[in-house]
Amino acid sequence: MIGRVPVERHSSIGSTNDEAFRRADEGAPEGLVVVARVQTAGRGRQGRSWWDAPGASLLFSVLLRPSIPLAQCPLLALALACSVADAGTEATGATLGIKWPNDVLHDGRKLCGVLAESRVSGASSTKRPAVVIGAGVNVNQTAEDFPAELRGSATSLRIAGGGNPLRPDDLLPAILVQLERYAALAASGDGAGLWREVAGRLPKPGSEVTVVSGGRRIEGVVEGITESGALWLREPGRAEATVVSAGELA
Repeated sequence: MIGRVPVERHSSIGSTNDEAFRRADEGAPEGLVVVARVQTAGRGRQGRSWWDAPGASLLFSVLLRPSIPLAQCPLLALALACSVADAGTEATGATLGIKWPNDVLHDGRKLCGVLAESRVSGASSTKRPAVVIGAGVNVNQTAEDFPAELRGSATSLRIAGGGNPLRPDDLLPAILVQLERYAALAASGDGAGLWREVAGRLPKPGSEVTVVSGGRRIEGVVEGITESGALWLREPGRAEATVVSAGELA
């Protein structure tokens, strides 16, 4: 499914997610992959901008038309993060982790962000909604390549792997191979199977966490993971857990 149509490559583009949706409006098939060397309007979750060094990052988006409920589509963002982490570990030997909801970290520093978006497009109004999952992966940056304000919080696969240079394009096939098995579950409507594959990468029940959401810091104990990847969180002094679906771990 993924990569069965030629990968579309751009030297510079506003946003690979936007381009994937534009192609969806034209009737592009599921599995389309859009890659850019440079994004001029790249964005992350909650409307944040995404910094990248031209030629040192892997910037791409994948068009899917899953059969799972739209409420479960955040699991696809987590699936892409898992795919990046597994491919990155294979390429570097470094242990990479997932930070809820879908960031990829090494030694507590971020090397990949993922954004999932969905919409019903014109050409596909009678089909399943288009879901685009995009990622920005720091691949070949050295510490000096990052702006001073990011050096304490950002890293790259090159740094994680001990300084050996890496080509961003070389990482893409391995990521897509990993992603294919998750996408196949979503295409078949097996949301429960997709949840089982990815939920184990999230905080375990009983973990004490702090979530920053909507300007609030919410401290509590994880009671479980919902079918859409949100956290069941029990705050101190409260008898019942509440669902936290937006924000990030502090």
